[in-house]
Amino acid sequence: MDFEQLVKNRRSYKQFKDKEVEIEKLEKIFEYTTEAPTAFNLQAYSFKVLDSEEAIKAAVDSVVPGNEWVENADKIVLLVGDERIDTNLEKALDDMLEKDYLDEETAEGYRERISSYRDRDELFKTGWLNRNTMIPATFFMLACENEGLGTCPVRGFSDQKISESLNLEEWERPSLMLPIGYPGKDERPQKWRRKGNEIFEILKILDI
Repeated sequence: MDFEQLVKNRRSYKQFKDKEVEIEKLEKIFEYTTEAPTAFNLQAYSFKVLDSEEAIKAAVDSVVPGNEWVENADKIVLLVGDERIDTNLEKALDDMLEKDYLDEETAEGYRERISSYRDRDELFKTGWLNRNTMIPATFFMLACENEGLGTCPVRGFSDQKISESLNLEEWERPSLMLPIGYPGKDERPQKWRRKGNEIFEILKILDI
């Protein structure tokens, strides 16, 4: 599917067919998802695929009223941010050093700076994780569309409830819930969207 068709076809689906999502498709989707950019290429996130009645019930029990429809999905994918932030730091730095993206001195500066992130306050961590999980989430949704699957991003759920139910680690922060499955309706008109020329303006720096 070409890019224009992909973005034009994407919808948020809340109804799904009674059809299992193949593991092969999931593996391909996650391979695409890893191409998403993150700050310093740290990739401080993971996806939990809920694929049992018990796990899906835990997700359903955590949502706010109105989001119970998530139980209609074949699987529910939970995007989780890593509050440690620097988990993949050495792998990222080694790769950039090997490919001459930076030198040893710059790498050491990055190492000191990024290693301090795990000790920053809650506001900083929340902002950092939100920014660095939403782009992978977008790649994930487009990859699902490319593979003929439907999904819909859901944020209306209790972090505490789902963390307790799934026994997540203290440093694992639930970010987004993404129910997935084969769309229950083949044809859905696109909702209202602003025109492209309405969402940007060209700014030029003026000489003073």
